[in-house]
Amino acid sequence: MELEEEKTLKDYLQVARRRKYTIIVPMLVLLLISVVVAIALPPVYRSKATILIEQQHIPSDLVKSTVISFADERIQQIEQKLMTIDNLNKIIEKFGLYPNEKKLLTSSDLAAQFKASTTLELINADVVGKGKSSKATLAFTLSFDHKVGSTAQKVANELVTLFLDENIRSRTERAEESTKFLQEEAEKFKVEIQKSENQIAQYKEKYSSSLPELLTVNMSSIARIENTLQQLQLQEKMLEERRISLGLQISATSPVVVDGGDGKNAKVESRASIEAEYHSLLKKYSSTHPDVKALKRKIEGYEEQKNDKSTNSQANINNPVYLQLQSEINVAGVEQKNIGQQKIALTEQLKKLEVNVSQTHQVERGYYDLMRDLDNQKAKYKELIAKSLEAKLSQNLEVEQKAEKFSLLEPPRVPEKPEKPNRIKILFVGFLFSIIGGLGAGFVAEAMDNSIRNHNVLTHLTGAEPLVVIPYIENQEDLNKTRRNKINFAILILLLLAGATVAIHFFYMPLDVVFNRVSDRLSTLL
Repeated sequence: MELEEEKTLKDYLQVARRRKYTIIVPMLVLLLISVVVAIALPPVYRSKATILIEQQHIPSDLVKSTVISFADERIQQIEQKLMTIDNLNKIIEKFGLYPNEKKLLTSSDLAAQFKASTTLELINADVVGKGKSSKATLAFTLSFDHKVGSTAQKVANELVTLFLDENIRSRTERAEESTKFLQEEAEKFKVEIQKSENQIAQYKEKYSSSLPELLTVNMSSIARIENTLQQLQLQEKMLEERRISLGLQISATSPVVVDGGDGKNAKVESRASIEAEYHSLLKKYSSTHPDVKALKRKIEGYEEQKNDKSTNSQANINNPVYLQLQSEINVAGVEQKNIGQQKIALTEQLKKLEVNVSQTHQVERGYYDLMRDLDNQKAKYKELIAKSLEAKLSQNLEVEQKAEKFSLLEPPRVPEKPEKPNRIKILFVGFLFSIIGGLGAGFVAEAMDNSIRNHNVLTHLTGAEPLVVIPYIENQEDLNKTRRNKINFAILILLLLAGATVAIHFFYMPLDVVFNRVSDRLSTLL
């Protein structure tokens, strides 16, 4: 029923008195449940290790490490590598963890339970550099929870060992991979350099006479050959004039000396004299002039006459002057022939040199392209060799553990006290919930009760004041009942205090010690 009058403190005390059992019983039940939960929950021990991240011992300006990832990233990567189902199940088998759960759970569920018992926490610090604030990971903690303290310490130590070994292995492996990669790339460039050198050698062999470095030699050779040709032409001209002169002289000289004469009156025309006259006329007239044609026919017919009369003529020639002139004409002819052959050879050589010079610029372009590629490859090869040596130093740095490394600052120890559950907290929360539950039960019972407890309610319902209010008169039975309630309440208080003492005792004393003491007491009694 709904009442509009305001309740006073006295009314609430009366309600508490009336509903004392409705309030106390739920309070006791909830408090008992919290005590049972606080005592019954198995203790969980935590073994924790602290691992320090040491910076590189040798200055990075002297030797740079090939591992450039941040420490927190590397820690997360190592955690992902180690916390696989296969690795975790090997650890579970090694230390005999979760013997009861193995019958009910799969390997994945066991690994998930192991992960839930493992905690990794980073220890960061604020670092100010170059006007910017950032966080740097200085260390990290690795812990494992288990109901047996010694087992927790063994598993935590195993995890720490795996972390340290994996960090060394991963850093060394990364340094080796960097060194191997750079060496392989250097070898590739070495092969490319050899190919380029072979191409240049073939190119130089193909255009051996048109190479840029031979341009000066070719130009000087052309100038020298042209000068030689000019000299040969001058010599040829002089020989031609000499032959003409000798031809004129021999035409005026008799080949035979007649009876003591000097031979100047007997004339026999020779081929040399006719040719000399022919060349003399060519300088005055063209090749179509009648006199020139007549001399040309005479030269052509001279060879036939010479074959018929050569024996008689040679036998009849006895003029030494004629013979001398004829010999000089023959020598001049031989020299002219030699000069002609030299001119032909030099002209061919000049043409080749001119072709070589004309190709030089095109050959130079292709040659410089090949040389530029070769120079670039050599520069890249030198750069890779230098980087390979640096990577080798970095690898030695990792192998000798002179680079950034994980150092065990605080090894995992056997815990003396359980990490959880927090029994005091459970008891305190249970105590609060028991009070709330008891008061709530009393409030609900009072709200559902429609009984009239005082004259104010009666006045509100009837609209009229009662004539007389008779107070409740306690008899002996009521007094005895009140006394018994006080005794029961005192006993309840004592039980609560005893329960709290036992809970505190269990919290501060390891559970295995309690079990040992209980077993010793039972053996003594038996």
